Amino acid sequence: MTFAKHETFYIREGWLFKGMAAIKSDEANHQLPTIFLDRDGPERLGIGRNMVRSLRFWIQATGLATEEREQGRTIHRLTPFGEWVWKYDRYFENEATLWLVHYHLVTDKEQATSWYWFFNHFAPITFDPDACLTSLNSWVISNWSEQEIALNSLKKDIDCLLRTYVPTEKLITPEDLTESPLTRLGLLGNIGSKRQPLYRREQLLPSRLPVLVLLYVLIDRQKKRRLDTLQVNLSQVLREPMNAGRVFNLNTAILADLLTNLNKQYPDWSVRFIRTAGLDELDLPAVEPNQILARLADEQIPMLEVM
Repeated sequence: MTFAKHETFYIREGWLFKGMAAIKSDEANHQLPTIFLDRDGPERLGIGRNMVRSLRFWIQATGLATEEREQGRTIHRLTPFGEWVWKYDRYFENEATLWLVHYHLVTDKEQATSWYWFFNHFAPITFDPDACLTSLNSWVISNWSEQEIALNSLKKDIDCLLRTYVPTEKLITPEDLTESPLTRLGLLGNIGSKRQPLYRREQLLPSRLPVLVLLYVLIDRQKKRRLDTLQVNLSQVLREPMNAGRVFNLNTAILADLLTNLNKQYPDWSVRFIRTAGLDELDLPAVEPNQILARLADEQIPMLEVM
């Protein structure tokens, strides 16, 4: 579990590109990619030292890079997902890429614990930050009773999580001029006031979520939880931690609409509804996650013109 490693900074537009570009630059120059720990890291990245530490957290929590030891030094390498993003959408211009980043972030229980908890275990549709903090603290105590986690660290996570997903309506300081790219997904909304903050999980329109992203998540979770079968219970898809229902705020009707769209657009990768022993199940296609990413890149993400 990890809390408050973001140094109170949410993801800024352009940050993830900066981090990946620095790693690739070091590799191109046959150097160990140690940018996040180098003394000149802030100068090379163009951000403050605390922000560099924050970016070190974010580039791992979003599944774009891993931290390793090599030749006695701490380095960072892009993951296969990070390499895919670097090749096809390094500037994060396509929302499909952001949906995938969101999926990797909220399923990383180890590094982004509060983000994992919020999307997979915190149930209220509307909530205020204090109630959210109380619930997170109770969950942490019930899961790690032997460790003492400072309440202030959890509060920093809640504040940062909200800034990660909730668009800023009124910009107050120069630091607020750059929002998180994940606000574009429309997953959370602000329905309160400055005196009485209140937030809401937003129900997605089926047109907002690319159907290949949905299929990627369904297949990825199936291979990690039920490798020996292509069938999954509908309730598991909707309620199981880290599955599509939790990750994307889906209900049965929206999921059904998305699957209908998937079957129309990609009949060779259709998902069939079946009823077995009185239970509603989905019969998933025999496809690999990397095949889905390849098709997504070919059909929905314009190829970068790399100079």
